Amino acid sequence: MLTFLGKRQAAPAVELKVLGAPGVSLAQLRGKVVILQFWATTCGDCDHTLAELAQLHRRYQARGLETLAVAMVYDQPRQVASYAYANSLPFRVAQDDGSAARGFALGSANPPLTFLLDRSGRIAQRLPGKPDPGRLRAMVEKLLAERP
Repeated sequence: MLTFLGKRQAAPAVELKVLGAPGVSLAQLRGKVVILQFWATTCGDCDHTLAELAQLHRRYQARGLETLAVAMVYDQPRQVASYAYANSLPFRVAQDDGSAARGFALGSANPPLTFLLDRSGRIAQRLPGKPDPGRLRAMVEKLLAERP
C-alpha cells in the first residue's frame, strides 16, 4: 500500500538557479507533479538515483511530471555542470545557494534526498536515501492520477 504524508504542507517558496537556463521557482511548477532531488557529485547513491529519475522523467514527462535535480551547496558549479552533461540528464539541474536546503529543512541530511510535490505544490512525500524504483514509480503514478 502506498502511503503519503498525512496533511500535505505547501512546499517552500524557493527559486532555483538552473544550469544553462533561466531560473525556476517551485510556484511556477504548480499544476505538475514534481520530483525534487537533492544530490551531490560525490554521492555514489546519487548516481543510481539520478539514472532512475532520468527513466521516470522520460516516461512521465508528457503526463505532467517535472524533475529537478538540485546539487548541494558545497558542490562546485563546474563539477555539477560536467556531471549533468556527461550523464545527459534529461531534466533541469540546479545549483543550490543554500536557500533550497534551508527551505526544505535538510539540516545535516545527506543526499540523496527526494521530495515529491503534488500538482498543488504541496509536499506529498519525503524519501531519504536511495528510493526503491518500483515504489517511487508507483507514487509518481498515483500523484499524476490525482487532480488538484
